[in-house]
Amino acid sequence: MQLYVALKDGSLSTVTECIKALHHWLDLNGLYLNPEKTEAVVVGTSERQRVEGHIVTIDTGTVHIKTSDSVKSLDVVIDSKLTFNQHVNNICKSVYFHMKALHRIWKLLPDDAAKTVACTMVAGRLDYCNAVLYDTSSANIDKLQCLQNSLARVVTNTHRRDHITPVLADLHWLPVRYRIEYKIALITFKALTTQQPQYLLELTRHSEAPRQLRSHGVNILQTSPTVLNFSKRAFCHVSLLVWNSLPQSVISDLTVTTNTFKNRLKCALYSRAFLQ
Repeated sequence: MQLYVALKDGSLSTVTECIKALHHWLDLNGLYLNPEKTEAVVVGTSERQRVEGHIVTIDTGTVHIKTSDSVKSLDVVIDSKLTFNQHVNNICKSVYFHMKALHRIWKLLPDDAAKTVACTMVAGRLDYCNAVLYDTSSANIDKLQCLQNSLARVVTNTHRRDHITPVLADLHWLPVRYRIEYKIALITFKALTTQQPQYLLELTRHSEAPRQLRSHGVNILQTSPTVLNFSKRAFCHVSLLVWNSLPQSVISDLTVTTNTFKNRLKCALYSRAFLQ
């Protein structure tokens, strides 16, 4: 169970009331809120956290919850400043561990089998919840890109001094930055076409122009007003930027199947990554 509450002026009264209500509901249903297994993190910019001061615990009267610098949700490490540095480090450790194991046995595997194992690792590790990494630091993107490059070298037995871009293009592996854009665009497409989930659909608004001029294109999403840098990574802003940056050949027709959209999207991003 997860609870997200916006703090105003550093007041914890809203959080306290929410947790009290949750604790009361659990008591009525014969459940118990275990403080030792309950985690809390206060997310904000560095400047805001300096002004508001460090919140050590959240006191609800019966339960004292200690705040931490990071929490894990669905295997994604969320830190207090949304840098995702620790999450990226965890990905690197996990993939390097499996990549070393693959390196020991890759000579015993057929090429197709080795590529299949590597693709599974890429999809299962690098691509998992990677939408949260949009506009993260260049250092984090570089770490993940080095990880993908190393995996490609292991699979294709490419020397470390050889240029890696042609290898990625031959494997049809989009670079990390484009894989993040791919995931965001796909989520946006599914929200627009299936009208679900509702909370994401509400964040993707069509242009409110009275008519669609040829220069504007079709299915262009309404851009939001200028916001703080900390908020520009939210889905309501990121989805619009990524979607509107795609060519009209990809976004003009929302009646296509998901597989067709995936093929068009990957072709467009592949061209950006390798053919320009």
